[in-house]
Amino acid sequence: MQLFPARETVFVLKVSKFCNLRCAYCYEHRELHVRDVMSAVTLGGLFAQIDAFGDDLEGRGISPSFSFVWHGGEPLLLRPDYYRRVTEMQQASIQRYPYRNSVQTNLYGFNKHSLEYVLASDWELGVSIDFAEDIRRNVGGRDSNAKVIANAEALHTGGGRFGLISVLGAHNRNTLMDAYDWAAEFAEGWRILPLFEGGPEDSIAELQLPPNEVADVFIELFRKRANSERHLPIAPLDDYTKAAVLRIADQAGAVDVDRALLDNIFVINVNGDVFTRPFAYDASRCLGNIGRQSLQQMLEGDVYKGCQQIVVAQKRENCTACAFRGYCDASPMHEHGSIVNDNGRQRCGVAHDTISAVHAELTDAGVDAATVSAWARELLAQPRPAAA
Repeated sequence: MQLFPARETVFVLKVSKFCNLRCAYCYEHRELHVRDVMSAVTLGGLFAQIDAFGDDLEGRGISPSFSFVWHGGEPLLLRPDYYRRVTEMQQASIQRYPYRNSVQTNLYGFNKHSLEYVLASDWELGVSIDFAEDIRRNVGGRDSNAKVIANAEALHTGGGRFGLISVLGAHNRNTLMDAYDWAAEFAEGWRILPLFEGGPEDSIAELQLPPNEVADVFIELFRKRANSERHLPIAPLDDYTKAAVLRIADQAGAVDVDRALLDNIFVINVNGDVFTRPFAYDASRCLGNIGRQSLQQMLEGDVYKGCQQIVVAQKRENCTACAFRGYCDASPMHEHGSIVNDNGRQRCGVAHDTISAVHAELTDAGVDAATVSAWARELLAQPRPAAA
């Protein structure tokens, strides 16, 4: 069987909700005081299934590889013994397919030895910085921004490599352009996540930007990067740029919207409950528990099929008549906060507006057809990276 290019299956593991920060928009805000930790039994049950799940994916025409994203709360508050045990279980259970680990940390308060262990083990590190004050405070109300930036700079000086993660909202709408220079100097890449529902309602209402303003930020970053010495990878801007380039070159490369593309990102709660990313924590959309059902059983279950039907219906409504159909892979329809209501019609907000703006930028710049075609060939040869 001919396999599709590798598209990582990602498990976002909520190892503990306990956190030393109280960010204004955090969607875990109700449980940040809870010290429960994902058990070795739950983790062992997941790892023991990976090879069999990889076989199942291969049977579906998907070339399997796996990513484990250690999330919270603040995962680096856990002791290093926890992560040593994780490594032991993974090595004992996962034999046939490639996998990698990454940790998302606020880098404010953490167990130094845990950080040292994950870095020494070649785990990837994502550091959350918003480049704004009075939004990411500690339990006592003190702002974390300056300390986290200093910790990140010290980490870089000591040889530690990390990616940068920022939540985009009204709080940093006007600071990210200046932050690009810092990010280009210290970080390996930058993921910018527009703020979405799930946090305290008052804060969300105050901080959330409309899609057109989010698109404005992305296009400003597009211009900023184009005139900077270092081209820093930025997600999802790079995906949007790819779609615009393919459209200009008229080289469609994405899966058609009518196909029920397997959602490749699963959120696993502390207790082992499993969700697909658009429906995380919706009890009616829980696929099952990793301790009681296999991943294959979950994919064959009615709940998962129902989730897929919802997403496919959204794609048909949003993507079928879109000018970028076949150039964008419709993955925004699988993501949190991507769907907006436009006069009674559901559509992706940020993605379409940003792709359109990048398309206009490149067209207006008069880039010659041969150059655009070369870009398109290069982009089509690259599998779409998965990120949480």
